[in-house]
Amino acid sequence: MKTRNVITALLLVALLAPASAIAQKKEKDGKKLREEKEWVTERGKKVLDHMTKYNAKGDKVEEIEYATYGQKERITYEYNAEGRLIKESYFDDRDKLEKYIVPEYDSRGVKTKETTFLPNNKVKSVKEFEYIY
Repeated sequence: MKTRNVITALLLVALLAPASAIAQKKEKDGKKLREEKEWVTERGKKVLDHMTKYNAKGDKVEEIEYATYGQKERITYEYNAEGRLIKESYFDDRDKLEKYIVPEYDSRGVKTKETTFLPNNKVKSVKEFEYIY
């Protein structure tokens, strides 16, 4: 019974993983999305609220959150040659690095750990992931 549950869970992950990857890589007429902007209108004034940029492969490479005074936060994403996320960097409203996160994966590509570093490269925290099927 336990083996069947594990096999069912693995099949489910295998079936859903491509669907979620497709959902993340937005296309229109065969062209991959390069930039996505969110606008908000307050008191008759339309202002930029959020912007997401993508690379040629369709991976998210940058997000910028805006406030009335300008940039509120910026996050950059770096990937390895296989397209796996290897680093997220968080910047404040003055574009100063606040922290960066380095994920680790097991041999199947499942995220097992995230280490958060301060700008001086010292470890701030470590988050471990446990998956129960």
